[in-house]
Amino acid sequence: MIQKADIKQYLKQASDYSYLIGKWIILVYVSAVTLLAIVGVFFRAAGKALSWNEELMRWLLIGIGYIGASVALKIRSHIGIEFFLLKMKTPVRKIAIMIGYVFIVIFLAMVFWYGLKAAIMAWRQLGAIIRIPMLWVKLNIPVGCLLMFIHMSYFLVGIWDEKENLRAYMISGGQFEEGK
Repeated sequence: MIQKADIKQYLKQASDYSYLIGKWIILVYVSAVTLLAIVGVFFRAAGKALSWNEELMRWLLIGIGYIGASVALKIRSHIGIEFFLLKMKTPVRKIAIMIGYVFIVIFLAMVFWYGLKAAIMAWRQLGAIIRIPMLWVKLNIPVGCLLMFIHMSYFLVGIWDEKENLRAYMISGGQFEEGK
């Protein structure tokens, strides 16, 4: 029989692996954008501006935004307004956080679904300069949402299971003190 601790540990591992995947994707994207920008400047200075590198950089920046959001979520770097949470007792705070997380999970599921539909519908649409299917560009949206969904599942189960130290499962890096 599966124990509650096993589910939490499985979700933690899934979240950790998702973080590593997202981090490596971002490393590749940021490196590629940097290299493309340097190459673009060099060719422009030489009087032979490239037309395709700006389009590719734009596509990679879209990926950095969506996949990067999942990386930021895992390391708790999203903005959070905790003023009202500070005023609540721990049990009420826990319920408020869980309600917020449920709304985030619902939002991510909707963006994933419609982002995937948009990506699939764009499989025939080609880039203006680089003639590859826009499916590959638009897949950054559902992939980023899927990675964030995995992190949020872990945070939601963690906060459900936690009695006192809610900070470990908060998605923002705020500074409220536990037990107040």
